[in-house]
Amino acid sequence: MPKFPKMFRGAVATLRALPGRRLPQRLAACCTALLLALGMPIAATASPAPAKTSSMFEDFTVANGAVTVFAHGDYVEPYTAIKAMLIAHRLGVNVHAPATAFAQWLLRYQQANGPFPRICRSGNAEWLACGPADADDSLAVFWCLLVTEVLKGEADLAASCGKSLQNLATLWDPQRGTFRATFGQTVAYFADNVEIIGALDRLRADPNAATRHARELAALPSRRSMIAGLARNYGYDPTGALEPERASLPATPYGFYPNAVAPVYLWIYDVSTGPAAARKWAVWKHRYGTAWLEGKSDHYPWGLIAWAAYKLGDRQTAAAWLRASAQWRQQGRWNVLEEGVRIGLSRALSGDSNLS
Repeated sequence: MPKFPKMFRGAVATLRALPGRRLPQRLAACCTALLLALGMPIAATASPAPAKTSSMFEDFTVANGAVTVFAHGDYVEPYTAIKAMLIAHRLGVNVHAPATAFAQWLLRYQQANGPFPRICRSGNAEWLACGPADADDSLAVFWCLLVTEVLKGEADLAASCGKSLQNLATLWDPQRGTFRATFGQTVAYFADNVEIIGALDRLRADPNAATRHARELAALPSRRSMIAGLARNYGYDPTGALEPERASLPATPYGFYPNAVAPVYLWIYDVSTGPAAARKWAVWKHRYGTAWLEGKSDHYPWGLIAWAAYKLGDRQTAAAWLRASAQWRQQGRWNVLEEGVRIGLSRALSGDSNLS
């Protein structure tokens, strides 16, 4: 990770420590503080314009291939952009074109030892690394999924994936049995570790990825040891309570994120499946569903939950979120992750007259 002058290390530390770091409105506030400390000009934040249908992620995509967190934005979080494209891909959308442009743009920013930085626009054109990326651990495996599944492992991208997996190995804490979010720090997240379990399952099951990255994958922990780590560190019990006892190490105050949405990650990344997952989804929907669909749980509408509903066979709930999405977009309660879910569900639910 890059070293930062003392005058703005605090902004980076604040950003990494936020319990709601996945929520882009909180990320944006700290990113602004960081840019001010750097002396970079900051563009005014634009409310998302109504999406156009001519190309995917159009309001989030810059001509050079960058995919921003917010519509017409100046801030790229690689984890968020990649995850948005993978969500749409999982829901049957061909994201090859935006993924190719983004990957070739992002590749130049990868550090020699594997991590990617957060990237911000300085002035009208120049893009500069402006801090550590969100979720070095999850980002490493999501980057590899994009490379292997969507971009079919082109040589330069495959080499980059290999470096990312090598970096991921340095984030494993064998004493606790969990991945840390960032090298040199102890903070670790339930959601990140669930994402890694699901992604490594896919990479290991892909014959091409498993062969090409056999050495890097062998250096990473087994699924069994990672599941054991979820129980040891976060109090996860697949037959017990809906939510794990803790959503992070060290523990943070209870909130919709990270606590209430923690089980959602288990469902969307296939760590919990079948009847057991369906039963817990019913409990989750009874406890949180009304407030979530009314947009009262958080500033952002959490499309990941709608994706979970769809995966678990609850198409009615997924469709209800999709119908409500237009108002949230108009209100500016939107980011690229929500856009990825909207694009994916629009395709997956198209033509189903029973859901209108």
